Amino acid sequence: MAVKAKATEKKSKVVEILTTDYPWENLLLGILASLSLALSIMILGGILTTEDGPIPIISDYPNLFAGILLGISIVGLLLVIYPFFVPALPELKKMSWASWSTYLDASVRVLIFVIFFALVFFAYDLLLAELSGRLFTR
Repeated sequence: MAVKAKATEKKSKVVEILTTDYPWENLLLGILASLSLALSIMILGGILTTEDGPIPIISDYPNLFAGILLGISIVGLLLVIYPFFVPALPELKKMSWASWSTYLDASVRVLIFVIFFALVFFAYDLLLAELSGRLFTR
């Protein structure tokens, strides 16, 4: 009994390299996108200036260059962040959200808690200021 051989497609090396997922590529893309975002913000903010150089789009139109670089940086950061949020979307649909009365009750409790501890720390600060003032003014 003869076994039929499955027909396999030959992939080119370029397609194989481009479709392979490397573990550090997202980290590298995130770092490069962050650096280019900082560079574009510095150019747009006037912190970094350009002089006449061999590349006319950078030296003659720095704001255009910075805008293009800003767009590329934002797309790069979105490509890095997107895979982390994809699994979270179905989980958000499963959540049950609090009712308005529960939300209001919890908000008031948190506000009271924060105000109470702010007053406690303020009282400690006044007490320590008074004690240190009496100790160091003699």
